[in-house]
Amino acid sequence: MIFLLVVIYAAFVGLGLPDTILGAAWPLIQKNLAAPLPAAGILSIIVSAGTIVSSLLTPGLLRLFGTGRLTVVSIGLTALASAGYGFSTAFWMMCLWAVPMGLGAGAIDVALNNFAAIHLESKHTNWLHASWGVGACLGPSILSVSVFLGVSWRGAYEVTALLLGAIVLMLLLSLPVWKRVERENTSTSESLQVEVSLKDALRVPGMKLSFMTFFFYSSLEISTGLWCGTYLVARGFEPAVGALAVSMMFGSVMVGRVASGFFAIRFTDMRLVHAGIAFVIVGCFTLILPLPLWFTPVCICLVGLGCAPVYPSLIHATPARFGSALSGRAISIQMAGSYVGSILMPPAFGFVAGHFSVILWPVALAVFVGGLLICVCLLDYVTRKKLNNAFATERIMDALHQVSEMEALRNRLRRQRRKERRRARQLQLQKSKKMKDDRR
Repeated sequence: MIFLLVVIYAAFVGLGLPDTILGAAWPLIQKNLAAPLPAAGILSIIVSAGTIVSSLLTPGLLRLFGTGRLTVVSIGLTALASAGYGFSTAFWMMCLWAVPMGLGAGAIDVALNNFAAIHLESKHTNWLHASWGVGACLGPSILSVSVFLGVSWRGAYEVTALLLGAIVLMLLLSLPVWKRVERENTSTSESLQVEVSLKDALRVPGMKLSFMTFFFYSSLEISTGLWCGTYLVARGFEPAVGALAVSMMFGSVMVGRVASGFFAIRFTDMRLVHAGIAFVIVGCFTLILPLPLWFTPVCICLVGLGCAPVYPSLIHATPARFGSALSGRAISIQMAGSYVGSILMPPAFGFVAGHFSVILWPVALAVFVGGLLICVCLLDYVTRKKLNNAFATERIMDALHQVSEMEALRNRLRRQRRKERRRARQLQLQKSKKMKDDRR
């Protein structure tokens, strides 16, 4: 099990490696490939669209291949895409490689988060997401070393591809361990995975709220990372200070997740979520107050610390909310909500800032954290009060039973339609044969 934990942590580091290289390397890529400056947004949209599609398809793929083999294929796709980025000689080639990059990243996210939520303790979920932060920090560092050694941005993607390839080899060696852990740690009732479509899963109480919870969380975190530097410059700071604040914000998220892993040993997932949201509210409120200017970066770091336990704790609570049979589908819906929020809301605030002022950024954060708090409270009410612990499993199994009955009805209708088409073809053949005989 220790070897498997090492492999999973390495996979999360690998998941974060390519995520931050594009933004840091884009000035070099744009000049080298003669691409338009805004074209980085096209790559980001392609990758994000791929992650949304793959996250929604992953529950079915998990049933077919299992977590270990699916993770091998997914990280292999990101390694191949990273190498493709490095060898691209035109912008359109990077757009093609962005497709497997997004498909691989979305599948890894859902598969590993689902495995961690079911089979690992809450502390590991927090530390795994901190490991993603380690990979996200390593990406720009690899780029800096590559530029310093004279191999430009291509060397950074090639090194990343090699590191991801090494992680794939570790995963291949660990495949028997994945199967054994999933077989030993999953009870008979939980191992009966029911194939639930997206439409049917959304009928389960709390599932749509879960989507919106992750939508608002990603809107909050990505908007903070994207706009805090611009906000500080607008308040009178030097651009170098704004860039440092962005690093400090992501650093505070990573440090906060390491710390929340230790707190998870004593506190429940929802207590960590509520505590994190409280930190974010304090940070947003102090940003709005007319406090001394030097206090602003401190408030941004406070927002980062508050964000730290929310995402991993919500992920880890998913099997308890919806049952292990539905956790894969639930996490795929949550990931889709996260990606949709990260795509839509930060540019939406950019539109608002362009027409009014970037000084409104703390107000936007307050709106996002307010939506997050409302969704978390409603989700907690639906899954713990309205569907209390004594009846939650029964209600979920009722929903799954209805889904199974609907699927059985659809299968009967398909078989009936096939019989009718077969009978119609036979009648047509008999009619044709009779007409030929009459002509003779």
